[in-house]
Amino acid sequence: MESEVKHFEQPYALIFEYPWPDLVNPHFDQMKEDLESWLDTDFTFLSAKTRESYKRMGLHGATARMLAIAPTYEHASACNRFMIWITTFDDYCGLCTVEEVDNIHKRIIGILKGNQPLPDAHPHDKIMAQIRDEYLAVTSPEWLETFTFFMDRYIKYGMRAEAPYKTTGTFPPRNYYMIFREYSIAMYAYEPWAELGLGFVLPKEISAHPVIQRIQALTSRIMSWQNDVYSLKKEIARKGEVINLVLIIQHEENISLEEATQKVVSIHNEDVAEFVALHENLPDFGDWNDRVYQYVLYQGMMIQGLNTWYIKDTLRYHSSDQYAEKEYTRLNK
Repeated sequence: MESEVKHFEQPYALIFEYPWPDLVNPHFDQMKEDLESWLDTDFTFLSAKTRESYKRMGLHGATARMLAIAPTYEHASACNRFMIWITTFDDYCGLCTVEEVDNIHKRIIGILKGNQPLPDAHPHDKIMAQIRDEYLAVTSPEWLETFTFFMDRYIKYGMRAEAPYKTTGTFPPRNYYMIFREYSIAMYAYEPWAELGLGFVLPKEISAHPVIQRIQALTSRIMSWQNDVYSLKKEIARKGEVINLVLIIQHEENISLEEATQKVVSIHNEDVAEFVALHENLPDFGDWNDRVYQYVLYQGMMIQGLNTWYIKDTLRYHSSDQYAEKEYTRLNK
């Protein structure tokens, strides 16, 4: 019921600051129109009320700020469609069992590798096929392979790991959470946007380098702790939320919410400091030095862009209103 929705006067306990440029894609307004239209045409499996709540989230703003630089509008549009897909997908499937996640994993990764959705497939499957084709229209099969790799890890190591804890309302151990949260936040799936925006794909011998892999991990980790702090009030209002590092530390150490928050802030700040230090001291990649530097800078800009979205564009974390998980329909596919 609408009357049960509580709005927070100050939704965030604190605001993070970063050293990276704060830019926005010039197609911001068109991206807003497109995303709201897609909600009403492609996401009708959600109720009208839920679709309106997603419109208030301003998800186009997250796309526009994380993909601030892109060669064409078509690049931005494909990423924008993925933004609404991944957000509704992650919410809608939030209480899936391990078995259901395994089934979802098989379908989605199969589609990204070229399968066509079944005629009676869930709309999420059909939209993912559209996203796949839109990505291929603006980039290379090599880029899509990287994106598919990260999507595979998001579902397999993130969603699947979370499922036993979310479905039982049990806190995961802190150390394990800090491993799988890096994947379940889904930020790895956004990281190839840096290559999409810059117009190149890192050679495999560079993307496999331990320093680049550590930077990718730090990007996802920083965004994870960012989200855990910014979503705190909303997740407390949900009652029974267990997927949040602040709440896990508070539970394990039996300390105040403020103390637990500061511990997460310290973890976040240490990761930011490590990211900056690595960026300033990259290995020698020969002819790729400048492009690798720009790639890492773009990762930092994505962190900054998402942070600005929390502050300026979204109402997603400003109330106790719920998401799409309450509308999940179990399928036998």
